[in-house]
Amino acid sequence: MENRLTIRLWLFFIIMSTLLIIVICHVFEGHISALLAAGGFALGIILGFLAGRMFIIFWHPETEKVVSRLDKVGIVILVMYILLAAGRRWFLGHWLHGAELNAFGLAILTGLLLGRLLSMAIKIKNILIAENKIFVSRHK
Repeated sequence: MENRLTIRLWLFFIIMSTLLIIVICHVFEGHISALLAAGGFALGIILGFLAGRMFIIFWHPETEKVVSRLDKVGIVILVMYILLAAGRRWFLGHWLHGAELNAFGLAILTGLLLGRLLSMAIKIKNILIAENKIFVSRHK
């Protein structure tokens, strides 16, 4: 795998894990209910899978590595995500306030990172299987 792609996966994992711990702390401190945090997390995972479309991951035959690049639709999705993140107080502020709004935003972000991580991992695994770089047993 390309080094940049490996680093990106590890960064997503580390940041997602840190944010998950923070969200769990917010739940235990009573800033947000577990149900609302789980809802934000689930919404984030769905958005993360959709955002996984941002990066095209493919096999580069010359370097014999899995590489990625940002596509045009991905740039549009990224801009829309930035606008949503910047306007979250206006958008979600009608229903949530203060620490609860912040914790909900962190729950969505945590799910988003997990969704992106899983989406990228699935794409990489499928490419490596297609290129016969890993073997997957089909036994039941």
